[in-house]
Amino acid sequence: MNTAFSEALGPLSKRMPRAVRDFEILRVSAQLDGEDYAASAEAARKEALKWAKKRAGRALPQAAWDLQDFDLPVGGRSSTAVRIENEALDLWALRAEDPDKEVAGRVWSTEIVIGGEVGSRPHVSLRLIVSTTEPDFAIEPHVPGPVLQMIEAPGLIRGARQLFAEPVTIQTENDAEDLCDHLEDGGRRLPIFVVAVPEGGGKPHINTAVLAKAVAGLARIVLVPAELTWVLTKRFGKYRSVFNGGARAYLRGFSAADDPFRHRLFLEADLRKTGGGSACVRSLRALAAEVSISETRLGKDVLDFAAVRTASRKLRKTDLSNQAAPDEELLKTAEELVESLEKQIEEKDKEINGYIAEVEAAEDRAQAAEQENRSLLFRVRQLQAALAEGGETRTEEPPLPKDWSEFTDWLDQSYPDKVLLTPAARRMARSRSLKMLHW
Repeated sequence: MNTAFSEALGPLSKRMPRAVRDFEILRVSAQLDGEDYAASAEAARKEALKWAKKRAGRALPQAAWDLQDFDLPVGGRSSTAVRIENEALDLWALRAEDPDKEVAGRVWSTEIVIGGEVGSRPHVSLRLIVSTTEPDFAIEPHVPGPVLQMIEAPGLIRGARQLFAEPVTIQTENDAEDLCDHLEDGGRRLPIFVVAVPEGGGKPHINTAVLAKAVAGLARIVLVPAELTWVLTKRFGKYRSVFNGGARAYLRGFSAADDPFRHRLFLEADLRKTGGGSACVRSLRALAAEVSISETRLGKDVLDFAAVRTASRKLRKTDLSNQAAPDEELLKTAEELVESLEKQIEEKDKEINGYIAEVEAAEDRAQAAEQENRSLLFRVRQLQAALAEGGETRTEEPPLPKDWSEFTDWLDQSYPDKVLLTPAARRMARSRSLKMLHW
């Protein structure tokens, strides 16, 4: 751009209001617990309304408590719900907008959809979105209140396992083996944050209660006593295990042959530093929120409110046409459908702008990482040159492993850049070690 031109526009751009951008913070996808599906769905919807009532700015209309459509705009905030109910489908969706209590211009939008096919276990999906003009937006993600309320009653499940808002503590060796099975389960969808209890039975070095509440429905928090961490080490090797008061984030797709660096490990030495535990909790909260978006599909795992509202308007218009309703009623319904489509397009445009901003930020991070990599590579070459000028340096052969159970760890430590074991080879080495134990 011409320098004089950009300088002339500079003062004008500063006076112009900043564009509002939408950032999607997190997504929750789960099913409702309970054998009475209709009762569970109604209880969950009422919990969502209890939460929305506190932020609506005015009492919710009776239609809200009857679980029917309503629209309540109140001075900068709004609460809206729609319901699709017929012989095959019962879907209820709520969108609650709430201005931030501390930051001007920041508005939180929570979208909750509950229901599904009639006669099937109801699904729950939730999206947390923020609209803001802040140039540098940063928060510590936390699931909204309805998730915590629904975990309490009627209960949420994911992958046939119940969700909790508090850490689960391993009690027995069988529990530890079950945890290992779950970590390697190919059908697992949620990350598992495993925290090893320090030696001597002390408290964990991170606040697991705060973490579990913040990521309820996004990740599972498991505490492993020091005397049971050997189960994970025996199963996965020490480079994929967690022990000595550390913490590790096991992402979906983990296996005993997986790249250990993909599943972030927080060492006890780092957690014991001033602020180390808090930094770990912040990192895990951010990771859980990021994974909840990247590994769920919008329109399948999670439904957005705009799509449900538009579908509701279309069905209503079709029903009225089939019933040969008066022209005035048809016209009103058509206008509502057009308005719904316009709002959906507007929301999608803001969503796209938010994604573009995220892509630009990711590109900046990638460039910074590439620059750091080049700098480190240059430093390595400098050290290699210095060693070459100083003559031969004495090297020690790495000690050979004493048994097969140590073989893969020995390779990972001794020859990380020279030897690559295939997953099949790792499994063979592991099975050989287990056979040796049985002998």
